[in-house]
Amino acid sequence: MEQTLSARERLIQATSHLLDIQGYHATGLNQIIKEGGAPKGSLYYYFPEGKEELVAEAIGKHGDAITEQIRGMLAESGDPAEAIYAILMFIANKFIDTDCIKAGSIASVALETAHVSERLRDVCRRIYDAWQAAYAGILMESGFPAARASQIATLVTASIEGAVVMCRAHRGPEPMIAVARELKLLIEHAQREMRR
Repeated sequence: MEQTLSARERLIQATSHLLDIQGYHATGLNQIIKEGGAPKGSLYYYFPEGKEELVAEAIGKHGDAITEQIRGMLAESGDPAEAIYAILMFIANKFIDTDCIKAGSIASVALETAHVSERLRDVCRRIYDAWQAAYAGILMESGFPAARASQIATLVTASIEGAVVMCRAHRGPEPMIAVARELKLLIEHAQREMRR
């Protein structure tokens, strides 16, 4: 972890990294402190409510960064089918590059904490809503009615998060690649139907 970052930022980055590779319950505070190279007292200084507050901050920042990445990739293409396909293939390649460990998903935190932490559930919901809004935006720009764009955006977001879980179970990118191809076909078909 870069020492030029503040202790607070190092704790957030370490938490984000550990959550991505091992989930919420397997990530302990001592491990976060060690990984972040931050003084032990700094954790409760910056995050007096402990692990839940730190995780909420970490996944919030992580989710916001991914939202900006999604928006940027979508803006590069006027074609929603191609743009969404490119995003899923980017994630598939990220799995290849990290031996199926990191993908920028928040699924593990959502699955592990949604029933016990309203704070973390709210952060996960906010992130998912932002991702869906980004996908719905490009679909509406391409002429999809708002309701249909929202449905497809929900399908895209749910498919990506589900494929992340399956890729980890399979230890390979194949589920993400399959989902990328099917979503591309579905969106292209929906575009053709809309133009009739």
